[in-house]
Amino acid sequence: MVSLRERKSRASYTNVAEGLEDLSSGDERRASGAHPSGSGSGRASGSESDNDMKDDEGDDAEVDDGDTSLSSGGSSEFRPDSVSPGKGKGKGKTQPLFDPDSSSEDGNGDEDGDVDMEEVDDDEDDIDPVLRSISMTTTPAPELNIAGPSSRNQPHPSGQATDRRKERKPHLATLTSTSQSTPVGLVSAATTHPANGQSEIYLLDLAYREAIRQSTISMTYQPPANAGGKTDKERHNERGKDQTKVHGIESFPAGHPVPFSTRLLRTPGPSQSGTSSLTEIEWIDESRGGVTAKKDRRKKEGWATHLALTTGEPWEFWRGEGWWPEMYLGMGEGGDGNNVSISGKREDWLMKEDVRLGLGNVGSYKVEDMVLLTEEEAELYLPTPINQNGDPWTTCYLGPHDQQVASNFEMFTSKALAETNPNAPRVGYTFFAGGPIWGLDWCPYPTAKSADFGNAQYLAVSTLPHIETRPAMYEKWPRSSHGSIQIWSLTPSENVQGDDAMNASESGPTGASAGGMRCEMVLCVQGGPVMEIKWMPLGAWDDYDLSTLGQQGTPVPKLGIIAAVQLDGSMSFYPVPHPRFVRPEAQDTPIYLRLDEPLLRLEVPDASCMCFDWLTGTRIAVGLSNGHLAVWDILDALESGNSDDLLPSVYTTIAVSAIRSLAVGRTPPSDSQLDSDPIYVVMGSYDGSTYILDLRDPLYPVKLNHSRVPCLTVGWSQQMASPLTVDSDFVVLAIKIRKSGQGRGHPLLSHRGQAWDLATSDYHTMLLSGGADGAVILTNLHTGFYRRRKAPLVQERLYEVDYNATTGEFRIIDDILPEAISLEVATSRRPASSARRGDNEPPSHLLKTAAWSPNVGIHKVAWNNGGGLGQAGWVVSGGASGLGRVEWVEGRWKGGRPEDD
Repeated sequence: MVSLRERKSRASYTNVAEGLEDLSSGDERRASGAHPSGSGSGRASGSESDNDMKDDEGDDAEVDDGDTSLSSGGSSEFRPDSVSPGKGKGKGKTQPLFDPDSSSEDGNGDEDGDVDMEEVDDDEDDIDPVLRSISMTTTPAPELNIAGPSSRNQPHPSGQATDRRKERKPHLATLTSTSQSTPVGLVSAATTHPANGQSEIYLLDLAYREAIRQSTISMTYQPPANAGGKTDKERHNERGKDQTKVHGIESFPAGHPVPFSTRLLRTPGPSQSGTSSLTEIEWIDESRGGVTAKKDRRKKEGWATHLALTTGEPWEFWRGEGWWPEMYLGMGEGGDGNNVSISGKREDWLMKEDVRLGLGNVGSYKVEDMVLLTEEEAELYLPTPINQNGDPWTTCYLGPHDQQVASNFEMFTSKALAETNPNAPRVGYTFFAGGPIWGLDWCPYPTAKSADFGNAQYLAVSTLPHIETRPAMYEKWPRSSHGSIQIWSLTPSENVQGDDAMNASESGPTGASAGGMRCEMVLCVQGGPVMEIKWMPLGAWDDYDLSTLGQQGTPVPKLGIIAAVQLDGSMSFYPVPHPRFVRPEAQDTPIYLRLDEPLLRLEVPDASCMCFDWLTGTRIAVGLSNGHLAVWDILDALESGNSDDLLPSVYTTIAVSAIRSLAVGRTPPSDSQLDSDPIYVVMGSYDGSTYILDLRDPLYPVKLNHSRVPCLTVGWSQQMASPLTVDSDFVVLAIKIRKSGQGRGHPLLSHRGQAWDLATSDYHTMLLSGGADGAVILTNLHTGFYRRRKAPLVQERLYEVDYNATTGEFRIIDDILPEAISLEVATSRRPASSARRGDNEPPSHLLKTAAWSPNVGIHKVAWNNGGGLGQAGWVVSGGASGLGRVEWVEGRWKGGRPEDD
């Protein structure tokens, strides 16, 4: 604690309260030889010369004239050896206040009866008379000799040098009075001989010390208004409300960044037929009243709604269409000078599925020009599903956790959830891709056109050749290496409700079975296995004429274009023909289409492509193995088919190791720039760092988070305009990057192992993650961002995968109740409650470790963002086992309460 006394050589404090600047009395100044004029200095102003200072140095005395002294047990404040008020003024020997022959029982001497002779400090200031009078209130009769103006006019005394005690502690003068008697309030403190280092505050009276304490509290803490008389519970609730203000309605933006939204007019679901989106969706103009009013309204809606939500989000609160710069029609400025880009009128925007990129007939083939392979010829490109017994299938136990039955899955087979588990709460399928799944993505296809094919949704899947395949980092496979991309179709049945919706067998418009999931096509490609795939997000499909279906000589319309990261280090783009125009109706097995060369291939000579995401419909951001980020504009190259002269528009250093994951912050730069490209790119590297880069200033990435393990996945939430990452405790965080509290992480959910992938939707706030612990976990971004003080994390495990290393069999458990985890447990490797357990081991479902079997990891999860608002509930996941799962996820209101319109 800093002493209340101060040396004059040091600049006086400016933040000391009035009345506390000078606590030295006139007696002490006269006793210490201070100049009568009252002026002080760092060195004594009497007859003492520089030789005296040298003598101190010879006696190993440490003197620091420029520092404020600290009180100690050896200072003169705690010894009754002060100068007598009438004798020894100046530099004479000090005289004791009490009899030096008194015993230690009186508290005035040591055990030998000697009194310590201390030097009088020359650098003390006067104690303020007012404070001195306050400190003496408990003394009935002492007459204090407070120096007045007359005493200051006396001549300066001089005397011979005093004996100096060899002591390394700073010397302080003692307080004296004219009656040679110590005040009651000071005697006890001065004669107690407190421990070395104790503060001199104990020299003051208790009442005065209490006044100082109360003054300190009032300066550092402002109590809330009307806080008197409140109970601890009431004060705790008030603190909780203060926290909700910090983390609640004003903290994060809610909803999409566009001045409009769309919502469904009827209940969506897997049993709904796909008609035109214009008849199912209501367009809401939210630009009226200004942008600020729109944001405030969305904040209030989010705050009022999140308390009524469970782990998911009900369809009544789904909103679309997301935001892409190509959706804005670009009308320029209006006649009143206002920018029309902030308008939410229907005529100023395109629906996402209506956007076209001008790639019609690019990469289209005729049936007779396609190279179709037989199943035997395609084996070189396909994964090899061989279990420990050499069987070409995998065994998985499915059903209720206490009544599970073994099921054998051959490659390209699927089974409905209602078939394997009658108690399954959701509609969906379990399918087998044949090898470890590393790429999953839904095809963006217009709802109106998918209705012509039984409302089918298409899914792209990529795998490694075998579960024992371990690609090495920085290793490029030969260009002649084989790989494959599987195209699966999910066709719900029509006019069937409930759990039987996915089991009905009913013919669709093209004669195909309307209910089921199957592999339609396999693209056999060169360049090695595909590690990550994503469809071009906007307008890459072709128009078609159903009357030409199956006719020779007509081009086959494209379903879309797929971007793929391959193990030869390249980024390739492949056209995908529509399976219904190629595959015969009666054929049950998939067709195998060989594509020797892609439409476009992007490469960097000294690095490999690791991950990517779409900035716009034609601009792509790629993370490289050398820690760099590259951005390409590929529209012209796709149209011309020539990439020889294609250079990245951005090439900048991000990290010191490979970029492992990447996500584009799909948020416009401002409310008046809705036709501009996104500016934020979030990246995670193998050195454990998470970066965010503003493409307007690509030379200076900002580090958001750093952990002790590689950052395997990052994400972006459009509704919250915040990046997502994973920390070293396997907790998924949303990091605030705007307004107050920038850089603050909000825990959302917790895994027991490393998280492999995160998935967010353009239409709702449900967050999905897959991890090395074999779990697929669902939570709601609202409940994470708006979580009240000390509220637990609420999450739901959709399913978990287990592996038996002895038999080589898998198990999937999907009847798991939602759980609430305290933040302490979620952020700790070993829960605190384990210390109270008899065996000192925490519950197995809470134990965190990195030693999970690689066979159970869930590598990829993805929401269906390409099928419109009515298909936003479909989610797909898959992992090392080769087993994938498609299911319909829809949230519920607490207590069944719907949203109040």
